[in-house]
Amino acid sequence: MSKLKNLKVDNNTIAAVVLNGESYTGKIIADIIVGVDGGYNKTSYCDIFVGDKDSVQGVISCDKQILLNVEKDESDMEAAVNYLLASGIKNIQFYGVLGGRIDHILANLGIMAKCVQMGTNVVAYCNDCDIYMTSNVLKFEVVENSVISLSPFTDTVHIISLEGVKWELFDCDIYKTSSRTISNVAVKKQIQLNVDFGMVMVIVNK
Repeated sequence: MSKLKNLKVDNNTIAAVVLNGESYTGKIIADIIVGVDGGYNKTSYCDIFVGDKDSVQGVISCDKQILLNVEKDESDMEAAVNYLLASGIKNIQFYGVLGGRIDHILANLGIMAKCVQMGTNVVAYCNDCDIYMTSNVLKFEVVENSVISLSPFTDTVHIISLEGVKWELFDCDIYKTSSRTISNVAVKKQIQLNVDFGMVMVIVNK
């Protein structure tokens, strides 16, 4: 019986979106796994396929297929995200965001930001780093001495607090046109960031 028919979506449900970028060397664990076109070939199992089949190889076998036209006004990734958002998913993990064309990477990050705007928690798991985005409160676990960089995704971001790093921040504005907040260092295993204006990308280098 289809796993999707039995799945009860709530605020804790996690969806993994696997893209056709770098092949992730870690494990992909989620309640729903979505293979986005060629990303289907980069995971051993998918519940949902979304794409126009221009980069997937072989026969597609999964519970649900959402087939798209080659000529369209949104990427396969955006179509997959829109489907998940409409289904009430509040937690999305992305894989394969990096490793492709720079325009695709920038579009992927922009769609992650769209999820944050819709109140959805996001993280991109990559081989060399993890990428978070938030416009609110973010708590995450790291290995001590990890290099952590904040990159504003809006022109200005107001940080209430950034704790657990060597150079903590309190009640300050950071700017998209400044490199001030790159290359911080984790001194604790849990990092806490509190934002009350703007959206910021947090990159944890491995």
